[in-house]
Amino acid sequence: MVLEGKFEKIKENVWKMEKEGSYFSVKGYHSISTAKKVRFIHNALESVSFPHIVPIEIEDDPLMIVQPWLDGAKAVNFKKRIDRIDSLAALHALHKTTAQIDWHASVFLHPYPILEKWKDRIARFKGIKKACSAYLEESQIDEILYYAENALSHIKKVYRNVLDGTLLHGDVVHHNILRDPNGMIRFIDFDLACTGPPGTELALWIHRVLPQIGYDVNFLFDEQPSLQKLDEASLSLLLFPNEVIREWLHLFTLSPQSRERQAKQLTLFTDSALSHWPKLWYDVERIKN
Repeated sequence: MVLEGKFEKIKENVWKMEKEGSYFSVKGYHSISTAKKVRFIHNALESVSFPHIVPIEIEDDPLMIVQPWLDGAKAVNFKKRIDRIDSLAALHALHKTTAQIDWHASVFLHPYPILEKWKDRIARFKGIKKACSAYLEESQIDEILYYAENALSHIKKVYRNVLDGTLLHGDVVHHNILRDPNGMIRFIDFDLACTGPPGTELALWIHRVLPQIGYDVNFLFDEQPSLQKLDEASLSLLLFPNEVIREWLHLFTLSPQSRERQAKQLTLFTDSALSHWPKLWYDVERIKN
């Protein structure tokens, strides 16, 4: 496909293109290896008729990924039961493709470095402690670090990045999981895709869902019985305050004006998380036992 037509910028490196009455999403990459990975994943999934993706158009530019624009598609809302059910079912289906595709044979995919990533997040959060003190009490900052360091210590004892893992999407935030006008769930943005145990990504999906349901992990596990099969390592990942730390790290990448606008909301989010964390920890330990 020749990239000619009318372009509307959506965000950095992403455009909506109109060409001869049809609309496309165009995403530009700085890294050719990432673009090749995304293209490889889509081609592999299309080869086994995996339905929960948006097909990629043929494009000569190796740094561009072009896909049909899903007019009317909406990001899932984890507050909605049907969106939780359907997004989790699609995620299970993605993980099950390992029965048809040898993901570990790909030179583009690498094991998900969750322990290293979370260790790095703790270190970077410590680096912004002083800046966070403009919005949080010192006791709250210490509490976040207490939960994070204790969780990571426990996770290190039980977590194994098994060699017989599967494809992980790598970023199961709600806006990367769309429901098209026909009701089909579609995953987009496989930029961070990697390999690893399915339970790792299920835990990360749970991290995204919990704030939307009052951190009631028992309710979620009753609603989604498949989660009751998670092993100890995957359950232990739920103890790490990942969303809180990541959002504070993100806050200080924003402009001062944007930072002030979002800080109040993030402070409320943190207050809620910390108020629920002791019970969440208790509930997870009870589920494990």
